Amino acid sequence: MKYTLLRKLAVNSSGAGLLLVGLVDAIGTGLYLAGSALFFTRIVGLSTTQVGLGLSVAGILGILGPIPFGRLADRWSPRVVLMLLHLCCATGFACYVFVDGFVSFLVVAGLLGIAEQSARPMSQALVEQVVGEEHRSAMSARFRVVYNVGYTCGALLAALAIQIGTRSSFLTIMIGDALSFVLSATLLVFLRVRHADRSARATRGVSPLRLPALRDRWYTAATGVNALLLLHMTLLSVGVPLWITTHTRADKSLVAMLLVVNTVTAILLQVRVARGTEQLAGGVRAMRRAGVALALACACFAAAARFHSVTVVTAVLLIGIILLTFGEMFQSAGQWSLSFGLAPTRSRVEYLATFHLGSSVQVAVGPVLITAGVIGNGTAGWAVLAGVFLLTGAAVRPVVTAAARRPQLVDAESCDIGIPELGPPASRHL
Repeated sequence: MKYTLLRKLAVNSSGAGLLLVGLVDAIGTGLYLAGSALFFTRIVGLSTTQVGLGLSVAGILGILGPIPFGRLADRWSPRVVLMLLHLCCATGFACYVFVDGFVSFLVVAGLLGIAEQSARPMSQALVEQVVGEEHRSAMSARFRVVYNVGYTCGALLAALAIQIGTRSSFLTIMIGDALSFVLSATLLVFLRVRHADRSARATRGVSPLRLPALRDRWYTAATGVNALLLLHMTLLSVGVPLWITTHTRADKSLVAMLLVVNTVTAILLQVRVARGTEQLAGGVRAMRRAGVALALACACFAAAARFHSVTVVTAVLLIGIILLTFGEMFQSAGQWSLSFGLAPTRSRVEYLATFHLGSSVQVAVGPVLITAGVIGNGTAGWAVLAGVFLLTGAAVRPVVTAAARRPQLVDAESCDIGIPELGPPASRHL
């Protein structure tokens, strides 16, 4: 009993340290997201088209980084690689202070795109090393809560800098974000981490050109399913604001209120929604529920354009944003379950990085799909998107069933997937 108690205290202490790292990172990110557009246009002097193009290039380049850095993390450790990437991000955001034109902006944004996208799967892998497999789902939910709180705090700080409106106040936005990465990297040094035996052996003797995770077709299929559900990110940040302001009678200020509802709901309910997703069976259920919730949200947003009463429109949009938030929370919980549960332990970080490619691709192409494919086609566009969400949710189970039987899952930890009716993997040989 004494050993169990000490272990729980160690886990709680390490988990608190990890959440502190996440909070610092999120505050810096919220600071940047809220103030970057005005910084680039008002201080640097870029046009909105140049800013959009640069950030799109950064998103595309971000696809290149996760897998190579994931392989490196399997050989070294996620913590070491994450510290390196955080320091790279700190350098990049500090360099924004010296950007004086489109070319220099493009270079800095592109390098930052690689570093930022590569850091995310490292953080995910670090969660398992800090709190263990049995606590990773609960910790991932707490992580999302902390990130939402951090984003809000960072946005409030950015609002203060924007209100002051001087060049120096805008520069503090970039410097503040850079310092948040330095502090995060420093805190990682003191984090208690469970060292896995696989780290040094995972990629030894394997050619870096083979990319086994990317060639694993069923794991890649699960990545694609997750990427389609991840369209809720662009829907929230781009699709819903544009739809409300251009196709409904709602007041434009409603956009900000709905974003607050989204954030508060996620903070209050994410941990509860994630319960029961420790095994793949729970992850599959969460992803299917995400598909249904997101499809219903699309129906609400489409219907909002049909009503003339501002009160009714507001009520319908509020229901829609709550459904969208539940879809987001279910997808997040399912994503952690599937990405871990279907990844072989010996190459865990590389597989997690491959799963993260879906997010990178969504960042790069999501805005075009939502603006041109959905907003541009009105009700028909929303109907197609709802159908995509429903079909994607329905496809989760057969894809995961096939992925769970593939021979790559050779160790007992990966084979204990929590879906008994799937049966054992087809082979225990690589």
